[in-house]
Amino acid sequence: MKGVTRFLGILTFIVAFFGISLSIYLNPWFSITKNALSDLGRVGLEKSYIFNWTLIISSILALLYSFHLSSAIPGKLGCIGVGIYIVGAFSLMGIGLFPEGTRPHYFVSLEFFILMSASLLIFGVSLARHGKKSYGYALIGLFLLSFLGSYFIAWPSVAMLELYNIFCYFAGFLIIYKL
Repeated sequence: MKGVTRFLGILTFIVAFFGISLSIYLNPWFSITKNALSDLGRVGLEKSYIFNWTLIISSILALLYSFHLSSAIPGKLGCIGVGIYIVGAFSLMGIGLFPEGTRPHYFVSLEFFILMSASLLIFGVSLARHGKKSYGYALIGLFLLSFLGSYFIAWPSVAMLELYNIFCYFAGFLIIYKL
């Protein structure tokens, strides 16, 4: 079972990247340099269900991945980090359930990115405190890249900022996969 749940972190990103790429392909008006990814799922868009269901399915995989995280990230701080990660995964589901054009969309979208970034930091500190310093410092470094890149780089679009952070999270999942 551990091997299956361990792979779910990678599978989460494969599903998300495939679904987002398919949504971009099916919506030629979309520009990665001018739009937000959520524009692909907005209310009233003909093929919005592809983007929204991609996020919902990815969030379910992310939630299942939390079983691996709970055994891979040690200590009480690790448990707190997994709890924050789980709320972040539910926020991802919320983005799909409350697409752009609905009242809760902005909140769940922002919450997702904040909580996933915070979980990188907490996982990193927990691992460093429990003797896995190289893994811990790498995750802390990814948190810093996510945070600093989000606040100090003038991104040409929200989509590019979102993708930057998603790649930081993916790198974190790859590091945790090695544990």
